[in-house]
Amino acid sequence: MTAATPPPPPLTDPTGVTGSTEVLPAVVQKVVAFATREIPGIAGLGGTTARAVGAVRQTLTGASDNVAGVRVEMDGERATVGLDVAIEYGAGARELTRALRRHVPEAVDQIAGVQVTELNIVITDVVLPGAEEDPVAPPTAAV
Repeated sequence: MTAATPPPPPLTDPTGVTGSTEVLPAVVQKVVAFATREIPGIAGLGGTTARAVGAVRQTLTGASDNVAGVRVEMDGERATVGLDVAIEYGAGARELTRALRRHVPEAVDQIAGVQVTELNIVITDVVLPGAEEDPVAPPTAAV
């Protein structure tokens, strides 16, 4: 009797495939923007001008991935993030920044596999009740 040789691993086995993976800063930027908007009390990203430009760009292009106010510097699988946010009137800035520092790095790690080593937050505006979130709203269809 001869010993049977084990079958080769299936081609779908990811441990048998080599290669490299690179996460671009734009990916991290989108994850940061989306995760930031998930926090109650965040009125928008960027300063007033950045939000206006983003609203106009969304109207013209239909793009919904406005990442104004998010800056990302990558160093391999680590990122330093700068985040400019407008907050709703009545929301506590300290509580919001704590929530951002918990939620944003966790989302980036889970989705992009990148560790956020530094998150610098600038509160650029306070949006008053009844005020539009973005100073330039996309046009609505006439009924």
